[in-house]
Amino acid sequence: MKQININKKKSVCIDSVLYMACVDTETIGTLDNPKPFEIGIKIINVLTKEIVFQMSYLVRRYFNNKDVMSCSFSANKYPKYLEMAQDKKSYFIGSVRDIMKRINKALERFNVSIMMAHNGMFDKMAINNLCNEFGIINPFDRLDLLDTMEISKIITYSKDYVDFCKNNENIKLANNESAFITNSGRVRLTAQAIYAYLINNPKYQEEHTALADIDIEIAILYASLERLGNRQVFLNTAPTWREYMN
Repeated sequence: MKQININKKKSVCIDSVLYMACVDTETIGTLDNPKPFEIGIKIINVLTKEIVFQMSYLVRRYFNNKDVMSCSFSANKYPKYLEMAQDKKSYFIGSVRDIMKRINKALERFNVSIMMAHNGMFDKMAINNLCNEFGIINPFDRLDLLDTMEISKIITYSKDYVDFCKNNENIKLANNESAFITNSGRVRLTAQAIYAYLINNPKYQEEHTALADIDIEIAILYASLERLGNRQVFLNTAPTWREYMN
């Protein structure tokens, strides 16, 4: 299986892309060494915006271990996950091997060559960590990455977005930090902050479950495409924090 060098930046005309895999992970572990207990994927027809496939994959070894889940970022949502997982049409609980086989089958079925995610380098790293731990081939390795954090620079560079973030600086996250301005004074580039701006609702809160979060990332993708002066997008790259320091 060919592995993509995600450090090799390139561009593509979005109109030449038929299907794209939109991916989000929810993780255990640390920010430096995350591993997903959930991998959500929605495959979209880029031109029609139709979702042609969707599934959330829950890693059995982690998800069925209450002690592990209680230490995760999603500990308070575990009861909700247990309820959602009863929907077998949208959730699959299985081994890493079975999960990656199913994901690879879906990617091949739609001839997907691009993975879209917000802060996608994190998702790539988390999935790689998981596959490496279990000695499984990572089906996402062969996909180029379209990071909505990169393409949404057309939004986050704008004066309107900066003003929106500054005007709502006092709205807090669960950790009591500003939802819109970082501790170092930069505007936040999170999907939650960008989507809150798009719908003009600073009190919007991301659900932080994979399938729900993918929907707002898709919205960010199309909002960004509408604002671009052309249809060329960059792959395998993400904005640096220095770009947002004035």
